[in-house]
Amino acid sequence: MNATDSHAWRLGTLPLVLLLAWAGQALASDDDLPRLERTDCPTEALRELGASCHTFHAPENWNAPDGNAIALPVAVIEPEEGEADEDSLPVFFFPGGPGYSSLGEREYMEQLLEDIGNRTLVTMDNRGFIHAEPALECPEYAAVSPYHNIIHTPAITASLDPAKRMETITGVVSDCYRKLVDEGIDVSQYNAHAVSRDVDEIRRLLGYERIDAFGSSTGSGTVVSYIQYYPDSIRAAVLGWAWYNHLRNRPPVDELYTAKQSFTDALALCVAEDDACRELVPNWLQAIDRARRTLDERPFTAQVEEADGSEKTLYFDGAAFLDTLYLTLADDYAELPSLVADIEAGDYSRLPDFFRIDDYAPEPEAPNYALGYFLAHVCNDMGSNRPSVADSTAAVAREPAVLGFEPPWLCAWWGEDGDVPAEHNDPPVSDTPALALHGEMDPCCTPRWSEHLGRTLPNLQYVVYQALGHSPVNECRSTMVQEFLDDPHSPVDDSCRDEVEREPWVIEPPAGEGSGGT
Repeated sequence: MNATDSHAWRLGTLPLVLLLAWAGQALASDDDLPRLERTDCPTEALRELGASCHTFHAPENWNAPDGNAIALPVAVIEPEEGEADEDSLPVFFFPGGPGYSSLGEREYMEQLLEDIGNRTLVTMDNRGFIHAEPALECPEYAAVSPYHNIIHTPAITASLDPAKRMETITGVVSDCYRKLVDEGIDVSQYNAHAVSRDVDEIRRLLGYERIDAFGSSTGSGTVVSYIQYYPDSIRAAVLGWAWYNHLRNRPPVDELYTAKQSFTDALALCVAEDDACRELVPNWLQAIDRARRTLDERPFTAQVEEADGSEKTLYFDGAAFLDTLYLTLADDYAELPSLVADIEAGDYSRLPDFFRIDDYAPEPEAPNYALGYFLAHVCNDMGSNRPSVADSTAAVAREPAVLGFEPPWLCAWWGEDGDVPAEHNDPPVSDTPALALHGEMDPCCTPRWSEHLGRTLPNLQYVVYQALGHSPVNECRSTMVQEFLDDPHSPVDDSCRDEVEREPWVIEPPAGEGSGGT
């Protein structure tokens, strides 16, 4: 029985006057906002999982209820009859990306259901996502985005001049903003502050007094915003592989150096575990910088074929090396000692595989993303902390590698600040119990973020899963999430955190000076 059905069942016990009042509310005008309507599910995956689906209607601007309206799909997936945990709260899933819709991804949702056990899952597309109205569509951004055109984005490969690489993106960002404004969308309203209000109204309309929350990546940042704005509505939070708003919106060089430390930490593991690794990379503390310097002095280039059959040259310098490793460390960490040793020796034979040349896609797409929402969320959550064009231009000149990292720098070319309170990016202060999950080989979302968040969330505990990267999937994850949700105020048993073994380190001397071409 879903929440809506359970409300209807209870009506039989109400006095007639209350029944009539309820009926009047149920038959309210389409102009009444916010409201929740039972509707067909938007995806086959939700239908196969037996979800009860709704459409949430609300003002685009919560402070202007007579203006534009939005419509969001909401799905409620109940446990099998008789299997629900007594006294458990529903778990609301906060999707990440930002802007990634999982509603059509059955395997993804089945993993969430396994994580939470015999509890109700409430999932949705946030405002601006692909199944929402309006959807903030800017498909042209896929061709230049450092996140959606993985590795071969012009931000990394278009030129050896960082300023030219920057210019391939900034015009597309400005065009996206203007397109959305021309469509009549109040772009400033697509941010974690507004999403938090949406979620809390959905909670209320579904009849839940309180909820538990599960965030994924940037969705965990939105969970933290929800805790900040609606502390009485949430009991506990699972923060999966999290990017937190108040940290993500710092100067991007912060994230670069946090990620770079992850690369060196991986080499340190190899040196600690294998004497042959120390012999191969005796200067392991300097190895990442030396590999970068080598590629800056002699970049690696590759020829790829475009959709029209013409050839295109991709350029990979030292910044491209750092940017690519940021995206691929979970897959490449075991080979990293040999990779850096080869590069320093002038042996580039591993680089076609490292830079995934054979995977080049001349017409990249991001089918589960509304890319206008991706940009709106990243930039609007900054509020008045957005950089100026001069700020971002100087940042790229000082450190070209920021081009391939989380893109707050590009928000200088977004048209306006998000409509968020001045305190939106303050460190959140709360006693809400939370469990943060990290992958050991996830450079974007390291335990550093949870160590920082724990200063103002004293009931935060976190765990690092050995050998795994972003969105780590293992049996231990589900075991710990369920244990935490059973008793959020007790320490979880993290003894299973190393159940995934690291890959054997690849320790091979370079083939020879200069081998492998350019």
